[in-house]
Amino acid sequence: MVTITTQELNDLFRWCDDIDMFATDRPINDTKDFEGSCVHRTSFCDKTCYNVKLYKLYPNMYERDNRCERIWQKLPTDVSFYKQNLVPFFAKKKKQTKRIRYKTRGECIKDMSDIYRVRAMALAMPSTTWWLVTRAWRDKKLKFLIEQELMPLKNIALNGSTDPTTTKEEYDMLKRDGWNTMFYGSDDGHVGIDKAFPCPKTHKGLKKHCSVCKGGCFSMTTINRRTDTHLIEH
Repeated sequence: MVTITTQELNDLFRWCDDIDMFATDRPINDTKDFEGSCVHRTSFCDKTCYNVKLYKLYPNMYERDNRCERIWQKLPTDVSFYKQNLVPFFAKKKKQTKRIRYKTRGECIKDMSDIYRVRAMALAMPSTTWWLVTRAWRDKKLKFLIEQELMPLKNIALNGSTDPTTTKEEYDMLKRDGWNTMFYGSDDGHVGIDKAFPCPKTHKGLKKHCSVCKGGCFSMTTINRRTDTHLIEH
């Protein structure tokens, strides 16, 4: 039987003031105990990821990522575990829990087991919208499983992460298959996107707006409309 402490949950779900919600993290690159999670990254990720800069500024991030990955890896895929542990944990929080972000750094869907962890959490907390931005769509098998297991759940705000290396053919595929996309890498946008939703947080500097935004990343959960969101450069 898997057990988890309040201290571990507090470590795993940190409050992120910038987006006004609790969020999880995973290591981008290998730590002393675990393989990095960003196995679907592109060459553009390697060149521009702002978290790489943060690691240099805050070396303690490595240790926390290692702890969080240890906690994440022991999480089961049964809904009852999260009803017994996550529901009472978040019920005690004074800050909002209507929306929670998967991974402000690192990749949430590294492999198949992550899909079923995410699914179980979403089913255990149906009143919470789980914001999931992923590059796992680049893996055909994971993309298929995500579409089968996660896309039907109305409380998962699913977004395919894209950048200048994403081809028009890939965009056409994501649109055809009903994916929201989130693009970063050029303030002029991408040729594969006909009309993009300008992210209010990055375009207008509206910090905390993510917790109440009805468009862009959250459009499928709020207005049932597929959207391509554009982030300006950090």
